[in-house]
Amino acid sequence: MAATSDSDLELLRAHEPVLLCTKGELFFPTRVDNYVRNCSLWIEDPGGGERVLVPAGELTLERLAQAEDEWPGRHKHLRFVQKETLREEARRFRGSARTVIPKSGRLAAVGVLGRILDILMKFSLLIRGAVPGGVSFAAVTRFRERVDDGGATYYGRVLREGGYVVLQYWFFYAMNDWRTIYGGVNDHEADWERVTVYLAEDPDGTVLPVWVGASSHEYQGDDLRRSWNDPELHRSGDHPVVYVGAGSHSHQMLPGDYLIQVDPSIFRGLVRVWRAITQRLFRSDSAINRHGIGVPFVDYARGDGMRLGPGGDREWTPVLIDDDTPWIRGYRGLWGRDTGDFFDGERAPSGPRYERDGTVRRSWADSLAWVGLHKVAPTEEEARADLRAHVRDLERRAEELDAEIAERRDRLRRLDAARMVLGRRAGSRPRAREYAERMEALEQELTQVYEERVLAADERESHLEALAADTPLLPDPTGHLKAPHRPYSSGKQQSTRFLHAWVALSTPLLLLSLAATLFLLNGTATLYAMLGVVVAFAAVDAVARRKFLSFLTGLAILAVVLGLIVGVVVAFVLDWRIALAVPIAVIVAVLLVVNVRDLMRR
Repeated sequence: MAATSDSDLELLRAHEPVLLCTKGELFFPTRVDNYVRNCSLWIEDPGGGERVLVPAGELTLERLAQAEDEWPGRHKHLRFVQKETLREEARRFRGSARTVIPKSGRLAAVGVLGRILDILMKFSLLIRGAVPGGVSFAAVTRFRERVDDGGATYYGRVLREGGYVVLQYWFFYAMNDWRTIYGGVNDHEADWERVTVYLAEDPDGTVLPVWVGASSHEYQGDDLRRSWNDPELHRSGDHPVVYVGAGSHSHQMLPGDYLIQVDPSIFRGLVRVWRAITQRLFRSDSAINRHGIGVPFVDYARGDGMRLGPGGDREWTPVLIDDDTPWIRGYRGLWGRDTGDFFDGERAPSGPRYERDGTVRRSWADSLAWVGLHKVAPTEEEARADLRAHVRDLERRAEELDAEIAERRDRLRRLDAARMVLGRRAGSRPRAREYAERMEALEQELTQVYEERVLAADERESHLEALAADTPLLPDPTGHLKAPHRPYSSGKQQSTRFLHAWVALSTPLLLLSLAATLFLLNGTATLYAMLGVVVAFAAVDAVARRKFLSFLTGLAILAVVLGLIVGVVVAFVLDWRIALAVPIAVIVAVLLVVNVRDLMRR
């Protein structure tokens, strides 16, 4: 149930988040009416073209709210940067001073393979629908001159469901400039992000914050939320502190640089196999499981820039919204330029209530399921009440099983009596054997029912003991996290000049070296030379990134895999003793490498 009372506004103000931006951030949460006034509204024609419906300067939120009534079932989108002013606005931004994080920093975080995949990803922009060059620069000028009022706005929604009071904070940005300014994965006009605070309501009407959820790259479900008692959740009084990614506006709970993996669809099968292997070999919070393989991008959520919210550089202006807010409900189109990108990365997002296909967002329709809270009671008292209800269910089930046992036992006895009588008559013995088979099947069923009855009784007793002993039933503050958000670096470290030079030169040098081996060599020597080139470049790369020991470990793991494969092949071709010796020798070598690495770390 949504509400728009003064008390709801007071709840929103009492727990509104503090957003810490990264130094150099160019866009801040703003009012949608200022943005819409500077947008044109476009519609897609049946033939595949598009045309303008409402030119820039004439569009209002009230007109936007009527879009579905005026043009029902037609795909619509806004356009913030206009074609006729793009060049001039972009030129004015390029002439102004700005703080930019070096784009080479993200490539320094990954190996040569990641950088090769990055080149392929950039080439994909030639065939995908991408935001035209200069749009991000023009959007900065347009935002500063026409939209930004010097403050910060959030759109607040209050719900009461599942025993929680849910406070949704929606933030609108005029542009996502992650790719152009910070070397990220995409650009797109408009950006909607959200932070949600979940309150537990006591019988006397008082409320207490218990969870915080925030939209973020790569994560979903339980990993999107943090307990209010989590020591890693930063707070300013009753206000959660969230760190905003530069350009992407994604949310993180800790400051630092986050390595974000974007797995191209062509490699998705390989990625699934790799993750299945690493999840069994390494801890869930290890770097290899948190980052895996894929095209690397860095989310800079350093928190060293503008502070938005209570006590910050820009104070919040709240605007209440709900299901009946006209522009929320009445416009299903995109909030910015529709590039037609089949990966969706460069397409503008839809509004808070809808997905791009017009369906209702999960985070809007079911705010508890969005962060996995539909299965978690809001308070210890409610969790105990739920457990007592479960105990009553077990008791009812035990009674049903007792009745079922008695009924099956009676049937078994009746069949046995009939079987004994039939067994004494020569002509009725086949019938007696049939009864014996039925009895055997019935005995197996009865055994299963007995086992279920015992399990139900044992479970009931364990729950009663927990209730009597006041054992805490709610999970500990971090027990629900499967892959907690952690930065790969603080963002404060200084990279060496050699590393930046190597990052810039390594990929073209590698490609030239591989091409040279193909041109100069013939036969099997070509393959060996190419493998040698790749290993040599990877070794130099590991030295430049100060990860040489990790490189040796990875090389050893690869040797184990290859050794096992060779061993199996040899077992079928030559001698089982050789087949056994090869993997043993490889495993011994790996253990030596790992032990040497551990000694050097000490």
